[in-house]
Amino acid sequence: MKRRNFIQMLAATGMTASLPLTANKAFAAAPDQFLIIVNAGGGWDPTSLCDPKGRLGQYLDERPTAGNDGSINSIDLNDAKLNATSGMRWSDIPRINGSDATTARVTNQFDNFFETYHDQLTVINGVDNGTNNHSSGNRATWSGNLEMGYPSLAALFAASSNPSLPMAYISNGGYDFTASLVSRARASSASFIDKLADPITVDPERDRGEFIYRSAKNSGQDIDIYKQVKLAQKKRLERQKSQAELPLRRQQLNQLFTVRQEDNDLAKLSEAKALIEKDLATNDHMNNRDQGFKRQASLVAAAFKSGVAASANISTGGFDTHGNHDNGQYQNLGDLLEGVAYLQEALTIAGIADKTTVVIGSDFGRTPYYNTGNGKDHWPVTSMMVMHPKGNGKGGKVFGSSTNKFRSQTLDRTTGQANANGQLLTPAHINLALRKELGIADNTLAVRFPLNVDDFDIFS
Repeated sequence: MKRRNFIQMLAATGMTASLPLTANKAFAAAPDQFLIIVNAGGGWDPTSLCDPKGRLGQYLDERPTAGNDGSINSIDLNDAKLNATSGMRWSDIPRINGSDATTARVTNQFDNFFETYHDQLTVINGVDNGTNNHSSGNRATWSGNLEMGYPSLAALFAASSNPSLPMAYISNGGYDFTASLVSRARASSASFIDKLADPITVDPERDRGEFIYRSAKNSGQDIDIYKQVKLAQKKRLERQKSQAELPLRRQQLNQLFTVRQEDNDLAKLSEAKALIEKDLATNDHMNNRDQGFKRQASLVAAAFKSGVAASANISTGGFDTHGNHDNGQYQNLGDLLEGVAYLQEALTIAGIADKTTVVIGSDFGRTPYYNTGNGKDHWPVTSMMVMHPKGNGKGGKVFGSSTNKFRSQTLDRTTGQANANGQLLTPAHINLALRKELGIADNTLAVRFPLNVDDFDIFS
């Protein structure tokens, strides 16, 4: 399928794309590095993940009505969940829903992730998001700015890498404002890619095995409708070219004609996706949890492999646990970690794990005490995790820290350690560090959206 046809079909189906009228180049070079944003929607709890505080009654005096005897967590710290070299600690798992099997599953998800990917991970703790509002928190985390108007980091990266790719920036949700810098393809239905890639194939979802864009054989006719549509498009474009008087208009039409005739990238994407899922089926991986996340991951890895995209948002939810926190939050965090593990395996199969940066974060954190419904409410302090390209040697690190009552504190900008003369670590600092890590901090697009903060040496 050609690029323009693909774009038109996106608009006519469940997928959408906001694309420029013409490409900057008829053929876009494949990127040599990629970025994936993993959004944990709703506000996750870092103390249940990568910044645990234990069951120490930290708020017993300050909030005597708080559940769980004023403790931040309902389970003690466990030194078996600590890497002594890096200081990276992850949470132990309380008993979930009274089920040993569920508790064991989530424990396995946590241990597998942090033990397997420790050397790729930088955990960033003690981040002050400056808000506990979903919209502004999401915006701050993924753009570095609380105010509206700044593009997401993924959009800025795609625009800086190659905005003329057919699906330069894929978004499955989360903060994905582009500031009109790049096209945004919302690929909410990964299964539809195969139909778009080969519209004259047989549709497996139809009972009678009918063609997707061809009249049914059992009607007594076998007409290739798609071929007729393409012929009509070609004649219409030739007529428009012959009638165009302005040189720029003729140039645009020539570009459109070239893209329609020569671009087979979507078929390559479908083939790459099939190869990934042959070796790594989404429904036969670890505990077979969160198939939606894994399908997003498979599609993104295939899009990168086939050279049609530079960045992507993968989004999942369920973290807004105002009630029954432990039963919901830990399971959703475990499924998130299992999904990211699948993503890393898919990137490895695609041969691009050494070129891909994955950033994991959320709107904000959750209160360091339980409410009367055993839930946790919104809290501005949070954490983020960065998975570096495989083998680049920058993981195995914790930067920053919150207080023992899970509050933000001023940090030394070089070491990340608590320092009364330091600064609060904010999403602006993290986005600036990521821009530099990705090599886009000084380009003309990034300069249009300055972050105006001092450097923290998060990744040095």
